[in-house]
Amino acid sequence: MSDRLKEIGKKPYKKKTPQVPGSYLATDIKTSGQPLHPDNMGNIIKPRELVDIIEITPLNRSETILYNQLLAHAWNTIADTKAHKIRKAVLRGSHDSNDRLNDSFDTLMGAWAKIRAKDPQTGEMATFRVHLLGSNKVEDKGDGYFYYTFPPDLLAIISQSNAWATLKSHIMYSLRSKYSIRLYEMIERRIGLHKQIEELSIDEFRGLLGVPEGKLPRYADFNKHCLQPALAEVNQLTDFVVSVAAVKKGRTVEKLVLHWSRKTPEELKKAHDERERSRIGRSARRAGSVEVITFD
Repeated sequence: MSDRLKEIGKKPYKKKTPQVPGSYLATDIKTSGQPLHPDNMGNIIKPRELVDIIEITPLNRSETILYNQLLAHAWNTIADTKAHKIRKAVLRGSHDSNDRLNDSFDTLMGAWAKIRAKDPQTGEMATFRVHLLGSNKVEDKGDGYFYYTFPPDLLAIISQSNAWATLKSHIMYSLRSKYSIRLYEMIERRIGLHKQIEELSIDEFRGLLGVPEGKLPRYADFNKHCLQPALAEVNQLTDFVVSVAAVKKGRTVEKLVLHWSRKTPEELKKAHDERERSRIGRSARRAGSVEVITFD
């Protein structure tokens, strides 16, 4: 008997339902490579509903990355496995100590978010308020495991998602701002669409970037301290060229128009070379913030 037949004989046979092109679910696509450490490369699958999430509990950069790591580690079995475990040492790369890691676990455990998705029961669009992380357990020993779950209502939404972002982990780790990571996720989620442009209100854009309620309330401040730095970093380090046009009515910015496209081979090489260089001096090497075009 061949090794292949022996291997098949160990597993119960499951008849696969033929997939119609375009009918794949996010859970059909698997995380690959080694995405949990900054020195390695891998792909993280993040469903649309978690990319376009609106944070009720604001997360910082390290918490955003930690959540992506937990999602990536669980993803390939997320539809079938209720509980997941991972050694704390694997997750400590973005944290200085177990104390900071435990603080981030606490934040994620208490984090609420709004998700627009189809109701699994009615099929109608609805806004869900969900916890990002379910019950969990941390072993006291320094090299111990973190055991975690995802809430059932969040899993129900994820299980029916038919759109997703394929995040390149080495790009995600290179981005030094939470806003840059969120913008990168937005583009990875949209890059396969036929259209390459989307109109958003300022409030919608703020929400997608994860700007906390009440922070940077004036458009000028939001543009200067959040949007422009995120655009500059994403354009420098990712595989995409991204721009935003501010459409004005009179002297007031009425809406923002997001545009994205893939980089040329020369631009991709430049971004790759920059990611391989030291972060020291990166801001100085940056060509400058992307200008927001204004249409009166």
